[in-house]
Amino acid sequence: MKATVLHIIESLVVGGAEVLFTESLKGFTEEYRHVVVYMRPPETLLPQVKAAKVYCLGYKGKYNLLSCAFRLRKIVKEEQVELIHAHHYWPAIVARLAKPAGVQLITTVHSLLSQDAFLPNRLSLYLERLTYKQSQHMIFVSEAVAEDYKQFINVGSRYSILHNFIKDEFNLPVNSKSGISDSRAFKLVAVGSLRAAKNYDYLLQTFEHLRHEEIYLDIIGDGPLFSELKAFIKEKNLNKVSLKGGCNNVHEVLNQYDGFILSSVYEGLSLAIIEAMAVGLPCVLSDIAPNREVTGGNALFFDLGKPEDCAAKVKELRDNLSLREKLSVAGKARTQAFQKDIYLTKLEALYKYYLS
Repeated sequence: MKATVLHIIESLVVGGAEVLFTESLKGFTEEYRHVVVYMRPPETLLPQVKAAKVYCLGYKGKYNLLSCAFRLRKIVKEEQVELIHAHHYWPAIVARLAKPAGVQLITTVHSLLSQDAFLPNRLSLYLERLTYKQSQHMIFVSEAVAEDYKQFINVGSRYSILHNFIKDEFNLPVNSKSGISDSRAFKLVAVGSLRAAKNYDYLLQTFEHLRHEEIYLDIIGDGPLFSELKAFIKEKNLNKVSLKGGCNNVHEVLNQYDGFILSSVYEGLSLAIIEAMAVGLPCVLSDIAPNREVTGGNALFFDLGKPEDCAAKVKELRDNLSLREKLSVAGKARTQAFQKDIYLTKLEALYKYYLS
């Protein structure tokens, strides 16, 4: 008889963790029966969810947290769940409140919780300390995420580092030369949701320093800062910067560019960087620990306090074709560590350990 694993996630909106989650469901072996619970809409990815059952808890905020936990506990009993895998902060809290004593809980932490939960709201830290037990197993998507969590929570021995993976369509031959051009115009791309942590203001300041260069930037993504960024671009007359909005076929358009740029203030493990490296784009990145970890150092890194340093690194990349080729090849080789089969093999081994 197949073991039933319940997966709980906050929503099924298109995002890094959510896409990773839906893709992983497609790749599991037939040893498991999967039940998916999402806490609230949107459910854009719902048609892609491969599961025996799917439930929505109707989460509306912290005031119905307990009612969601009661409903989840009922689902766990009805579906005879043997293991729960939670993604993100609030699903983990609900799972901890709902979990019967004999059911193992695994939680994947996809981001720096200090920035996304603990520091913005001290109640979040209190709830984490109150509900976390060392018998639960924590999965961190990077060493940086693990170290961040350990600053606040006394983690036991039950934790793993399990890097995210990229979708198969981003994988190109390691020795191909995508993204390398010696044309006069130099085209950069940034990919990510338009929110404060991605620090797009910094990129626009950088391009004020580059306004007289034949260097172009396309920003792919949507989010709450779209109108604000559009107004800044117009005010500063940055006619070489374009907001492209969301894109469903990023893997098909990345190789139109000469390089990838990301100025995030913080990251957990950036899938956008891995995807860019996979198609051969050399990267210019903010100098933060997760970016060095994910690239293995195979990128140019700039000081987040100095847009002029970023501008200098961009010009260095443009002017040095051999450097671009070196970073392209090294980046593609690095992405072999972020493949779906590696991720699923390690995750299923963890499931088997707790289900045996």
